[in-house]
Amino acid sequence: MKKSVLSGTNDDPIDMGKKKGQAKNKGQLKNKVQSKDKVLLTDNVSKAFEKGVDKRPVIRKEIMNIIRTTYRNNIDLTNIADNKANILLSLNSLMITFLIPIVLANLQIIQQEKLYLPLITLALTCLTTIIIAAMATRPIRMGKQNVTRGERTQTSPFFFGNYYKMEAEEYLETLEETIMDPHLVKEYIKLDLYFMGRGLGDKYSKIRTCYNVFIGGLIWTVIAFLLVVIL
Repeated sequence: MKKSVLSGTNDDPIDMGKKKGQAKNKGQLKNKVQSKDKVLLTDNVSKAFEKGVDKRPVIRKEIMNIIRTTYRNNIDLTNIADNKANILLSLNSLMITFLIPIVLANLQIIQQEKLYLPLITLALTCLTTIIIAAMATRPIRMGKQNVTRGERTQTSPFFFGNYYKMEAEEYLETLEETIMDPHLVKEYIKLDLYFMGRGLGDKYSKIRTCYNVFIGGLIWTVIAFLLVVIL
């Protein structure tokens, strides 16, 4: 009190404390308003940016996992089909390998006993099985995996058979165009899955025919042998 009287001022220390507190509150309120304005401005800018951006369909993670699983399953099924065809190829090749020297060494006995009918049946069965099994394991034709929609022909740049004859510049341009458009990526993934499944189905169909021919040929060989023995 003495200091305030001597200095000629009427300021009370309590009043000064209140004024400082009010000034501090005003500063905090001002900072809050400014921060809110910044948030609103940021939201408005982001919304305006989103409106100006071309939103294109993006492949979700769940869909990509399904696609990867499908690719993996198709590859595993292809390996299984090739193993089945290789079993028939090896088995029938061994049968012919053993059959030829046996027939050549016993031609006279075969003619006397009339065993040529079952032997011919068995030889034809082995040859037919080998041919069909070889066709099942034959590589697919290159450059045939495309689809024409209207005036545009779609060819996937992700399958090597479609671009193995392309120049590097042409392939890079096609790949860049595809990567920049998620819709094209989805279309080409669908094309790859379709042609992979189609080739796999054709392979399994030939292998099934191969097994049917092999089993049927063995049955007819046994029947022919029994007929020769009985008659």
